[in-house]
Amino acid sequence: MYSSSMSPIGRMRSSGCKIRSDSSAMQSTSLLKNSKLSQRNGDYAVLLGNVDQQRKIVHEARSGLALSLDRLGEHHVRNKEYDDAMDAFAESLHEKRSVLSQVLLNLPESRERCSSEDAIFDVDVKPENQGFRDQLIDDIVNTLRNMGNVHSLRGEQDEAMRYYSEVTSLRAARAERRDAVSVDGSGIDSAFWGDEDTSTLMSEINEDVKALDDLFRSISFRNSKNTVGESSGMRSEPLSPFPEEEQNRKRSRGSGLQSDQRLEREIFKRSSSLGSSNKSMHSSSQTESADALDTYRSVLETYNGENIDLHDERLNSLTLRADLISDKFRKAKLSDSDMSSSARVEDIKLALEVYTNALEAQKEMSEAPIQDADSEPQASANIASTMIRMGSLYYKISNVEAELEMYREAMSVYQLAFGENHPYVAGTRKNIGMVLAERGEYQESIDEFAKARQIYLEVNEGNELCRDNASAISCMGNVKNRMGELDDALEHYKDALRIYVALEKQQKVKGTDDAIQAMRDVTATLKIIGVVHAKKGNVDEAMNSYVEAIKLLRAAKLDKTTAGQETMASIMTRIAGIYLKKGDFERARDYYEEAHDLTVELRGMNHPDIASILHSMGGIHHKNRDYKDAMDCYQEAVRIYHATLGPGNPAVAATLVCIGSIHYKQRNLDSAMMFYREALRLNRDAYGLHHPDVAPTLKSIGTILTKRGEYDEAYDVFRDVLSIQCTVHGTGHPEVANAYKSLGNIHYKRGELADAERQYRHALSIYRRSKGEEHPDTASARTSIEHIRYWMKEKRQRDMEKRSTKSSGKGNQGYNYGEQREC
Repeated sequence: MYSSSMSPIGRMRSSGCKIRSDSSAMQSTSLLKNSKLSQRNGDYAVLLGNVDQQRKIVHEARSGLALSLDRLGEHHVRNKEYDDAMDAFAESLHEKRSVLSQVLLNLPESRERCSSEDAIFDVDVKPENQGFRDQLIDDIVNTLRNMGNVHSLRGEQDEAMRYYSEVTSLRAARAERRDAVSVDGSGIDSAFWGDEDTSTLMSEINEDVKALDDLFRSISFRNSKNTVGESSGMRSEPLSPFPEEEQNRKRSRGSGLQSDQRLEREIFKRSSSLGSSNKSMHSSSQTESADALDTYRSVLETYNGENIDLHDERLNSLTLRADLISDKFRKAKLSDSDMSSSARVEDIKLALEVYTNALEAQKEMSEAPIQDADSEPQASANIASTMIRMGSLYYKISNVEAELEMYREAMSVYQLAFGENHPYVAGTRKNIGMVLAERGEYQESIDEFAKARQIYLEVNEGNELCRDNASAISCMGNVKNRMGELDDALEHYKDALRIYVALEKQQKVKGTDDAIQAMRDVTATLKIIGVVHAKKGNVDEAMNSYVEAIKLLRAAKLDKTTAGQETMASIMTRIAGIYLKKGDFERARDYYEEAHDLTVELRGMNHPDIASILHSMGGIHHKNRDYKDAMDCYQEAVRIYHATLGPGNPAVAATLVCIGSIHYKQRNLDSAMMFYREALRLNRDAYGLHHPDVAPTLKSIGTILTKRGEYDEAYDVFRDVLSIQCTVHGTGHPEVANAYKSLGNIHYKRGELADAERQYRHALSIYRRSKGEEHPDTASARTSIEHIRYWMKEKRQRDMEKRSTKSSGKGNQGYNYGEQREC
């Protein structure tokens, strides 16, 4: 953290020594001064130098101890050992505060003002020492933020808020010392009275989630074909973004093994959702429960345990129940979406029950004496494979806790059977990483992907030109994308693209079928790079990425295939999104309609991709204030989401928010609140209380509560928003500033002007650091503070006049004064 040659503490100490020497010399006469200086050139100077040197060593040692304690605390957090983490962080905070106190006490300009710990952070030091002091305060801020995060993870939001507030106060105070708050008198209306419209934000969230899900499906273990009624759930290639043509591919992305090893290429399945088109649903006779029954039968064919009769009886019973579900699929009509949706959920739950019995039989077989040593690893692989299949089904019904548990158990089985550095372990780590990313546990997710990548590199003897390696890099880019760290996300995607391009060239020279898959990888990565550029506002660069992807698809004649047309439709929606950002609604609508027609031809009318396009088209009408047409699009999107994903899937939440936004615009606050609360319930049920997707909906709810005058409830909601943003982004992000502004608005409406000013100063400090002095948000916060201070001054003046009036009238107009007091 500090330079080994001269730390900030050492430089501050050296500066303090020089100041003390100068100060001492100025108090003596010239003759006496020369005499004392000559004496101090002897033992005294040596002793003083030794003391200073030892003090510097002690300070640096304590700073090093604090840094080690921080790292220890972070280790405990990763392992969910929160009590131990708090102990480490608390000790680190004590060391850092002690170092700061002692360093500032040794500076002559601050010695008198450091008599108490509270005053330490308000000390004015000389310019040459400000950088050192600020560095030490930054170190304290880092530990305070870590402590707040631990409380947040434990669900102790009040305690977390205390630490987050202290962090922001420190930073705001430091910013105010450097530059006093300035004002420009441009008005406060935009800060306090602007209507909340989250429709654009939720549309962008919906688009981002869709883009990331596309890439996760293409490079990890999701497969849009692997859905109920669409095909046999576990028999398609697990990692392809082009599922219809992947039945005969030679390599598996999950394990990197050859396709003739059927089990090895199918085990890492994690399908995207319950969604499927009704057209394909009715054309297939295989359900999830039928797949599970096939697995159970295969297990019992080699079962030689004492419970064979029990398992046969269970198999017969489960088969009868599966036949009833198959009848429901055959009888379901295209217009009866609720029936087909409930049948799919029932089918998945039955499949889970079947796999549970199959897993029990597999474990019984693994505990029996084994004659062939080679069969033991295969038995373990079979057990883990069943667990991963179960995990993929839990994903489809949004039970992420059970899904994660299945993947972790499977990984433990693989590790015991094959060791840590095996492709099976890497593939399972990627599944775990995806679940953690969706839960908002971003650092843990990145750790899993990084471990998977390291395994792939070791398996390939350090050769980075490996598809699995590129996929792990892309997964890390996905997490950075979700975190909003777009520059880091781009670096990861570009690194993966470089590998995919090199692999495509190699396969093209060889003339193998893998060249086609390599080209698909290239175009999929170009598409997500375009998405990131669009999120950053670099619409021209985004468009270049999309156009290049389309050119490559056409050059390889992939645009004539079903898979290629799916990709073309997806890219068209991204291009439409760019025109939407540019305000060219006509061209945006044209591209959305083209993508809609192509997707309908490929998927049928009832498919989540159709719902996503309708959501986006509704957004265009919404921006144009064509609320009726917008509502029609949103409602049809909701219907399709419910029919294909089930009524409890969080994918529909963004559309519900947009419907609520229309009601809000039309001043139907009760209806708006109903839709917002339903969206909040879906996101919280799926992702937990502190997921970033929860915050925008909470903000909309808080806005309505504020308009109703329900300030206490609104304040609690905005505190939850602040807690989420601090946990997800840290304390210096613009979203945190927005949350402080919302809290300031509540204080302002309550007439608590001092508290409102404090919250706005927090927001201003963050805006300055993150957006700069000239940004509109910064200017708006300055203006709000000016107006708040103006009204505070007016209030103080009125109070003084009122007290003066009461005082002067006490003796002369006692009766009237008494009447005023009673009033």
